Amino acid sequence: MAENEVKNNKNIWYIAWALILVGAVFAASQALQPKGPVFEWRVVAMDGHRMQSKPVNSDNVPEALGVFNDSAYVAPSGVAYPLDSQVAGCARILDSAQVKMAPLKVVIGHSDALLENLRDNPDLPLGNLFADALRAFGSKQFKVPMDFAITNFGGIRLPMPEGAVTLDDITSMFPFKNYVVYVRMKGSALTQLFEQLAQTKAFQATSGATVRVKAHKLESALIGGKPIDPNKVYNVTTIDFLLDGGDQINIGSLAESVKLSHVLLKDVMLDYVKGCEARGEIIHGQSDGRVIMED
Repeated sequence: MAENEVKNNKNIWYIAWALILVGAVFAASQALQPKGPVFEWRVVAMDGHRMQSKPVNSDNVPEALGVFNDSAYVAPSGVAYPLDSQVAGCARILDSAQVKMAPLKVVIGHSDALLENLRDNPDLPLGNLFADALRAFGSKQFKVPMDFAITNFGGIRLPMPEGAVTLDDITSMFPFKNYVVYVRMKGSALTQLFEQLAQTKAFQATSGATVRVKAHKLESALIGGKPIDPNKVYNVTTIDFLLDGGDQINIGSLAESVKLSHVLLKDVMLDYVKGCEARGEIIHGQSDGRVIMED
């Protein structure tokens, strides 16, 4: 064996042993590293269940938030906490805010169920309820019968609570400055809008139409129970957010004309809820098959 070949073989062995040594040192160092805490992630409902707290309105603050006495804070559950505890400190902050919050905690209506904003459901009880209220309000506001109404699920930020509904609930549900508008659209443009909506995950909240979608393609659409006349001009109530690209919807580009108002979206639901309360009616939302989307 040549002398250079012997030297090369020795070098290979030296390199191999060096790599093994480095690997062993690295493995040992990792084993000696202190182990960090193991975290477990859980979803916890923010509904006051730990303290048995309840939604606050104008006349149930002690029952909802608990009370303070000379020696302790007593939670709604009956558990007493020292006045210098973190629990008592948090409760004190909430309690002190009630004076300024009182006007918003006035009960303005009652709902027979919790209505959630499950945006993937195109036939959502809350969306249907609000779209119907929007269409009725549009007819009253613009003094013409509205054939159709559409608003976006994303504009509804909180569920409608079961039981007492406060002014704060409605204000929190609709925090954005979206304004009600009146749009005149030809039937052909309305069909085009439906075809665009059919390609989305959900169909948005609508009223006045019965729509069937299959595999993200529009199969049928009726307005007022009748086939859409491509040449007829329909009266539509919507919001300014959807006129020019909001949620990728451009109703303005499809419109024959647009008439703006100074009415906020939240005022539509306030009008509806207060109207129900004045008539002694309980708020009720339901799915009714107005939009069916099949894979």
